[in-house]
Amino acid sequence: MKKLVVLLVAVMAIGLLGGCGNKFDAAKYTQALLDNSYKNDSSLMVEMEIATAEEAAEIYEQGLDAEMDAMISSGDITEEQATEFRQVIADILAGAKYTVGEAEKQDDGSYVVTVEYEKMNVFVPAMEAYMTEVTDMMTAWTEAATAGEEVPSEDEMYNEVIMALKDCLVDALANATYGETATATVRIELIDNVWTPSEADLTNLETVFFDIDEMNSIQY
Repeated sequence: MKKLVVLLVAVMAIGLLGGCGNKFDAAKYTQALLDNSYKNDSSLMVEMEIATAEEAAEIYEQGLDAEMDAMISSGDITEEQATEFRQVIADILAGAKYTVGEAEKQDDGSYVVTVEYEKMNVFVPAMEAYMTEVTDMMTAWTEAATAGEEVPSEDEMYNEVIMALKDCLVDALANATYGETATATVRIELIDNVWTPSEADLTNLETVFFDIDEMNSIQY
């Protein structure tokens, strides 16, 4: 496995109708999107009538689905193991540290919202430990096969490798550290009378909230 590309949040291109006579609170809107994506907290989504509680829950679950698909083939592990892995991903997302700041209205009518964050260092230590474990497992299996001993089937090997990844993520999360406070921005603009966040900016938050770029730069 050369690299593990992790999609941490499915971009939510949902919006709030504009031009209805109510003052748009771009900062609160951004808080609502982030809280639902990372914390599974739909309270502001519901309060601002962006989505119902059921719709917000579905959006969150779709995000977890995307991340599961990016990390593993859940069809090759048991339902119980997939549930455990899914919970680990949810726990990592919930560990995101961010504070939504002020929204500045731009000349074109859009808003730029400042988001302070502390990068969570979890994927690099997890992957480093994981690659060590996988190397050890492969060595043990090779030595066993050479000695004529019984070795796991391919499906069993895949299962053990995936569960090793889950365990490494759990350990890394328990010992996660955070970087210094930094800032990013999210632009929200009115498109077809719907307040819509920049997909590029939301994607950028995915990469700065966690050590994804650092993980992807590791040579395996």
